Amino acid sequence: MNAMDFIRKSIAFSVGAAAFSAEKLKQFADDMVAKGEMTSEEATKLVDDMTKRAEDEKKSLQDWMREQMTKMLQQVGAVEVARVEALEARLAALERRVAEHSGHAHGGEHAGHAHEGEAEEESVPPVSSA
Repeated sequence: MNAMDFIRKSIAFSVGAAAFSAEKLKQFADDMVAKGEMTSEEATKLVDDMTKRAEDEKKSLQDWMREQMTKMLQQVGAVEVARVEALEARLAALERRVAEHSGHAHGGEHAGHAHEGEAEEESVPPVSSA
């Protein structure tokens, strides 16, 4: 089992356990009301409070897992989507420049354009390294 499979199974287990726990909590609260040890309002408040706390913990766990996955992917050299998109945009700009240059070279329109070996006026922004 690789790391991604392990993480997926862990998340599935956590979600399943949370759903089971929520159902057990509601059952517990209902039993307490039936025994007269808690009012219906107290039971509702208990379930709502515990559900809110569980949601907060879930979000915290998701944030932590996202951070860990990002670190792990960076360690193995994975590329972020934003970096790939920036490189694609830069490549498209370069392709346009090459196409424009090729079109001008065949049409004999060199006036006002950079000659071979000279820098073009239009700049292609560098991609920051992360």
